[in-house]
Amino acid sequence: MEQAAATGGTEMRREAEEGLETAILYKAICDNNWLAAKVFIDAHPGCLNAELSAKTGETALHVAAKFGRVGIVEELVRLVPSEYLEMPDARGHTPLITAAMHSGLIPTAACLIQKNSNVLAIGNPWLPVASAFRNGHSQMGRYLYSLTPLRVLKPENGLPGPTLLTQCFFSGNLDIALDLLRRCPELLFAPDAKPMAAIVRIVFFLPQSSLNTSQLGFWKRWLYHYTKTPSTTTTEHSFVDMKNESESNKAQGLNLLQFLTSHICNFSGMKEIYKMKLQHAQAAEILNLVCENLKFLDLNKKNKIAEAINVAAREGKAEFLLRVVKSNPELISLVTFPHPEGHIFFTAISYRQAEIFNLIRGFRFRNAASSLIFPNSNTLFHVAAMLAPASQLNRISGAALQMQRELQWFKEVESVMDPGNRLFQNNEGLTPVEYFKINHKELRNEGEKWMKDTASSCSVVGALIVTIMFAAAFTVPGGNDQNSGYPMFLKEKLFKVFLILDALSLFASTTSVLTFLGILTSRYTEEDFLYSLPTKLIIGLSTLFLSIATMMMAFSTTIIIMLQHQSSRAGAFLPVIMLASVPVTLFVLLQFPLLVEIISSTYGRGNFNKKVEKWP
Repeated sequence: MEQAAATGGTEMRREAEEGLETAILYKAICDNNWLAAKVFIDAHPGCLNAELSAKTGETALHVAAKFGRVGIVEELVRLVPSEYLEMPDARGHTPLITAAMHSGLIPTAACLIQKNSNVLAIGNPWLPVASAFRNGHSQMGRYLYSLTPLRVLKPENGLPGPTLLTQCFFSGNLDIALDLLRRCPELLFAPDAKPMAAIVRIVFFLPQSSLNTSQLGFWKRWLYHYTKTPSTTTTEHSFVDMKNESESNKAQGLNLLQFLTSHICNFSGMKEIYKMKLQHAQAAEILNLVCENLKFLDLNKKNKIAEAINVAAREGKAEFLLRVVKSNPELISLVTFPHPEGHIFFTAISYRQAEIFNLIRGFRFRNAASSLIFPNSNTLFHVAAMLAPASQLNRISGAALQMQRELQWFKEVESVMDPGNRLFQNNEGLTPVEYFKINHKELRNEGEKWMKDTASSCSVVGALIVTIMFAAAFTVPGGNDQNSGYPMFLKEKLFKVFLILDALSLFASTTSVLTFLGILTSRYTEEDFLYSLPTKLIIGLSTLFLSIATMMMAFSTTIIIMLQHQSSRAGAFLPVIMLASVPVTLFVLLQFPLLVEIISSTYGRGNFNKKVEKWP
């Protein structure tokens, strides 16, 4: 036993000594000190195969590639056989994968690949090219993609190809995804590690091919309209080594003209618009490619398409849905009948996707779709009576407006239902209207509380303005004449302006207070949230805004009247007027957006009245 203990102690000391020795080499590589590293390697010939880190299992070449020590990588590659480059660390990463993940330096990758090109195909499912894109090294990824053999990316070779395609969508490299699908269209239906087919991933990450320009300012809309659509044609040279280009830029530098042009393009938004337009052009090409590969389908592919169509309904991708169905009329059955992935109109109504819902109006089998019965004997009308997902409700500010939106949605679905379906009872014996009231009881209570809190707060402000402006009418600027009792400045034009503004503020604030009182005394039924309560809130906020504005104007007019004959104090007008505009500006910034949103939500229901699309 004593001998065994002594042997064990010797081994522990030897391991500790080896650890200290490899730490010297690790530090030399980190410090980019090849001279010290070479001295250590010459003294310890076996250290190149040793693990410099017991935790990660990294060799000297792994460490040099990780920290981007290009010179040391080149020296180490000369000292080792080509098979050494295929040696994995504890996580299964070769030196090339380590370089792709951490440093992202193309010269490092070029040196390793020149020594052993087989390392491009090592890694399951994360090839070096996919690892580069995953870690944000786009140039490295493009370089590796130009060299990676296509055979490695074929679906029959497992997950590397689908994983790379998925990562291209994640990282926004749609040009790489488009080129890969052109070269290997069978990847469309190949599952990745999740497992999820690429055609489903496309729905998630593919932007709409046509931009909603209303989201852009006037200048950017104009730029987008007149910017030439970029070409999406790719060649072998599109993804070649960017090493020479980057070195050339460093050697030559940017001249003043290039510098100014680049900054002008950035400032004007031209680069952003060009990139956006290129991305949408690539999205359109990918969608065209998808449609071209939907001609002949087996059962497995149909199931994948059914999943993609259902995801499109959930995400509101109407364009994808229409294009896919039009590419193969046989796929209309996936829309007409329920299937294991769910029905698109069921999904669209559940997730409040107005664009997909609008497709029902142009659907030739509209009656069949609207009369579908789902689990628990729920019709589409019952589905509309369910509470919207939190992700959809949170887009609308205020529980009252959320309740209004739910009612609007419910009414729109009702407009496409047959009269018989409107009274259909589910397994719980509830009609859609009864089902709506039960599901929205809590939201109705929250909406009532939100309305009352808003009305109470605003009515306090309105009441204060009423008091102030009523008193101002009897304490006019300059006072009254002691003999006649008329105001001293009665003949002044500015005094008449003051009286008009005072009266407007008083009447507006009184109207506001009475309107908010009407909100506080409302019944708060579900129907009240559709028009009655929002309309009252619009009137109350509008008149309150008018009363505040006219009150500040009346105050400014009073100051001008009092100081107009004092030429030495005429300079006080501007500061007073500017300070008087502060409360009005604050109210506009804080409350006016809410007023606009309420008006838009109540009277601007454009989402439900879009152009009707015709199905095949």
